Amino acid sequence: MKLASRVQQLQPSPTLAITAKAKALKAAGEDVLSLAAGEPDFATPEHIRKAAVAAMEAGHTGYAPSAGVPALRDTIRQTYETEMGLSYADDQVVVSCGAKHCLYNAFQAILDADSQAIIQAPYWVSYPEQVRLSGAQPLIVEPPEAGMGLNVDAMRAAITPKTKVIIINSPCNPTGHVDSSEDLKAIAKLAIDNDLIVVSDDIYDKLIFDGREFVSIVQLVPQMKDRTVVINGVSKSYAMTGWRLGYALGPPEIIAAMRKIQDQSTSNAVTFVQHAAIEALKSPPEVVEKMVAAFEQRRNRIVELLTNIPGLECRKPAGTFYAFAKFAAVIGRQHNGRKIESTLQLAEILLETERVAVIPGEAFGAQGYLRLSFATSEEAIEEAVSRIKRLIESLT
Repeated sequence: MKLASRVQQLQPSPTLAITAKAKALKAAGEDVLSLAAGEPDFATPEHIRKAAVAAMEAGHTGYAPSAGVPALRDTIRQTYETEMGLSYADDQVVVSCGAKHCLYNAFQAILDADSQAIIQAPYWVSYPEQVRLSGAQPLIVEPPEAGMGLNVDAMRAAITPKTKVIIINSPCNPTGHVDSSEDLKAIAKLAIDNDLIVVSDDIYDKLIFDGREFVSIVQLVPQMKDRTVVINGVSKSYAMTGWRLGYALGPPEIIAAMRKIQDQSTSNAVTFVQHAAIEALKSPPEVVEKMVAAFEQRRNRIVELLTNIPGLECRKPAGTFYAFAKFAAVIGRQHNGRKIESTLQLAEILLETERVAVIPGEAFGAQGYLRLSFATSEEAIEEAVSRIKRLIESLT
């Protein structure tokens, strides 16, 4: 049996694979500490759970409009108007089965088989694969020499007549970097000058530390509203990863195309979840602020512990719940006579020997790094880093 070529070139998600392996070991009774998960360890807030139950009891269990229930679309629009001063019409909003689903639909709507999308490394694992699924080519550019920020010059040099999209993600998974206003304005100019569309993945927009505030490229450069697809959802900020509810805002033509794709694929996101999402978006600020405060404290601790290990480097992330630590000094050393040649191999050894699950940088286009989630307790963080230190000290 011969499968479609687009599937044959597709790579499985390494984050999901490692997380699944860690869960399987834990289910078998192993003492596994996971710093791999891309989700908050908090329960979905009670008022949101109750809203889902109330929606089911009220009979909201059937089909809904494919583009999302009108009340949720209105709430999304009101949220962007209130929090960012951005006004979107109803035909500029679509609700989908998670932010990942929104990204997929956006790429399907925008990209042709001979087109290209610019993605800067380190990147979220699904960007290049979703671009390939659309038949297009991902153009991977390296980060600037400073290691953080947007490499606008490299993006400019990568543009060809086939380039249609630039993908940005701030705060960034895996680095936790938050893009500066200057970088975003430079991307806006690049997009306008070259007639490109920006897909802005803002899923971590509320998980920002040190008193910083999230700023959208559309806020900074109003002309970008006509050429930016904003991706967001309730998964990260409201601890609702399993509820699968995301949304996109953008130019009417692109949103109409995304709605049409959804009409012929998944149809609507789960109806009663949409009603719970209304309650989530209307939550008082302290609901998110409590989680952010806990993440910030854990961030401080994990960075402190990692940087105390000789040879390791770890910048303090400005957002998300990930530490992206540099383990390049470990590459080339030996574990039980076996040379470690990559952080992919190092991650495998950590899980096999120390029962610590992390995600290798290769998954994000960044060799020599490991992504460590601090969406877990401080006790688990301290023990996990202690095990990592023990392994590194055992290397020859």
